[in-house]
Amino acid sequence: MSRLVVQMQTSADGYVEAADPAVQWQLWDWGPNWPWDEELKRDFNETFRAVDRILLSRKMVEQGYIDHWARIAESHPDEPDFAFAGRVGDAEKIVFSTAEGGHFRWPRTRWAAGGLAETIARLKAGPGADLIAFGGTGFAAALASAGVVDEYQFYVNPTAVGRGESLFRSVAGGLRLTLARSKSYACGMVVNTYTPRGQANP
Repeated sequence: MSRLVVQMQTSADGYVEAADPAVQWQLWDWGPNWPWDEELKRDFNETFRAVDRILLSRKMVEQGYIDHWARIAESHPDEPDFAFAGRVGDAEKIVFSTAEGGHFRWPRTRWAAGGLAETIARLKAGPGADLIAFGGTGFAAALASAGVVDEYQFYVNPTAVGRGESLFRSVAGGLRLTLARSKSYACGMVVNTYTPRGQANP
């Protein structure tokens, strides 16, 4: 049985998106200049070795996620730090949307067949390694609300934003979490990994 991992960068005060878009709160903006320390880079790459399918929102794809990492993989073909970019290209990419629209021009990329919870249950039960999800706040919140996430990996940046969007904004009654592990890094990032225990107030 495969697991679904949701990986998100968060602010120190727990937001995954700042209310003020001008606030530069992430240590790394996913560009070529990477201020994470070497240990964090290695651990981040290790996460990708355990997955072979990536779940994406349509918005994420339209904003250039696949093209971006294809360019990074092409420009850093032999650099271990960017091995994950090659994995993005190699992995099967499954795109979720309320409206399907044509064929994708990228290999190993397809639309999700069916509803969110139904499709993810089928993917978990089928062959393959773990799944990892990337998307905007809305997509991640929908996954949390549907109760299909097996592990949350929060990359906590050393910046507070004051106000913003929560990943758990649509989870009725709250969600109890168990801290599986926590690790701090020289660059100031702390990675907290949680597994869900169920609703706080069912």
